[in-house]
Amino acid sequence: MAYPRLGGGTNAWRTPWILGVLVCGACKVDAGQSPQLAPHCAANDADVTCQQSYRDRPYCNLCVDVERFQGCVVSPPPPACSPDPSLTDSGMPASDTSAGASSSGDGSSGIPVDGTMGGTTGRTSSSTGADFVCNEEGLLDEDCQALDPAQPYCVDAQCVGCVEAGADAFCLGVEPALPACDASTNTCVACDLAGPDFCQGVTPVCAPTGACLACDAHAECPTGACHIAPDDPLHGQCFAASDPVIYVDAGAICPGLGTLASPSCSLAQSLAALDVGTSVIVHVAGGTDYAEAASFAGATVALLGDGVPALVGDAMENLPSLSVGAGAVAYLQAIRIAGNPSSHGVDCSGGVLWLEQAESRDNAGYGVHTTGPCQVTLRRASAHGNAGGGIRMLGGTLTLDNAAVGVNGDGGGGPGVNLQYATVDMLYSTIAGNAGAGPDSLQCLEAVGTVRNSILTGVTTNSIDLDCFTLDYTTNAVDTPTFAGGEGVAVGAFTDAWFADPAAGDFRLLNPPFTPFGEVAQWQSGDPAADADGTTRPIATLGYAGVDEP
Repeated sequence: MAYPRLGGGTNAWRTPWILGVLVCGACKVDAGQSPQLAPHCAANDADVTCQQSYRDRPYCNLCVDVERFQGCVVSPPPPACSPDPSLTDSGMPASDTSAGASSSGDGSSGIPVDGTMGGTTGRTSSSTGADFVCNEEGLLDEDCQALDPAQPYCVDAQCVGCVEAGADAFCLGVEPALPACDASTNTCVACDLAGPDFCQGVTPVCAPTGACLACDAHAECPTGACHIAPDDPLHGQCFAASDPVIYVDAGAICPGLGTLASPSCSLAQSLAALDVGTSVIVHVAGGTDYAEAASFAGATVALLGDGVPALVGDAMENLPSLSVGAGAVAYLQAIRIAGNPSSHGVDCSGGVLWLEQAESRDNAGYGVHTTGPCQVTLRRASAHGNAGGGIRMLGGTLTLDNAAVGVNGDGGGGPGVNLQYATVDMLYSTIAGNAGAGPDSLQCLEAVGTVRNSILTGVTTNSIDLDCFTLDYTTNAVDTPTFAGGEGVAVGAFTDAWFADPAAGDFRLLNPPFTPFGEVAQWQSGDPAADADGTTRPIATLGYAGVDEP
């Protein structure tokens, strides 16, 4: 992209060279005389001089001043600035620049004095008064950097600093890892050098790489909550400091004000009072169970557990412990939805449900149940021990990322995962020990998606429904040979001894070398770097399928 030249004249924005006052390695001093500059490399064996005198600057550049390391630079010069006649722009031989030669017959330096370089007019070093023409357009140009570290970028064939080139917007375009323009040096720097509030908006996180990125975890945000889900309209942004914050504690004195000093005693009442279109952070205290049926719609809520609170449902009502309605976005972290005696753990329809470091367990119905299209994600989360089944999707999308769905079903209800007119993206997940009416692990009706690097093993073998042939299976350990494929392995029916404590939802491997899950999974770019408990996944070699990398 060409950028308009800034300032009044051609060189209005450039720093003039002040000759004759530089102290440098190119200066020669004779006793009783003023310092004299050593010959330009072009007049003294070109690259050979550079390689002998400046090992880190092995190339001779005609367009760089003699006082700048005798014209020696880090990278090969553009053709117009090369002392090699065969590389000049015009295709005509350049003047003889060997030691002692003179292109103009004046017996001086061997650098032309008529404003020509290799036959190209106007491309001379600044010591002759003409412009240096750079060729790394829109980028960091090492020749510009050698001429002036404060003007290292090439814009409209001229060397400029980031301030003149467009400040932060220019830097972001040049190199995402250096998105900030430092006015003091006129160069692009990493976000951590630009102040704590530099990364904002849709890229609020300053990453170790130096780039500003979207948030992907609540802990990355100063408010403690991030709009993580791709289907969240504010995806990648942090909850704002101005968003309402509500504190809830089932053991507090009712009704409470919803503040830290006076928490609300009812999660159900707090959620019911939310305004449509608002983003709200709700801190849910543990200790006393929330024996109520809570629901909300139209708002975006981060439910953050403190002390692992339990949402157990209302024994007097046949309702889920938590219902996420149309237009709602619900983030549950460090929360247990457990023991609903008459219904599902959590229900969703027309909204977004995100469970992370959370579990839905021991409920009478499904752990996660949808009655309409909903975007459901379990990341480092689990649904286990639910009598009605693990997860049931009616439309929408299910994402399982380092998730466990195990020991669900009573043999007469649903399987581990039931997909109806839904899309699934299953990665590094364990679907094990489920007992459904029909195939135990996975049942499908007009479903599509992928299953990769995962374990699927039911109470009985062949636990993947044949109607699930519409899914793509890669590098899995499954008890259904039809779906193992050449890149996966076929395993037997569920064995309790493979896992640490399935009844408690702990699907880490008990004796990894004695399980059939090793050397199965193949990590790909974009996959999670770690397993469910933080162990690094192998990248170059095959690893373990499922949630656990021992």
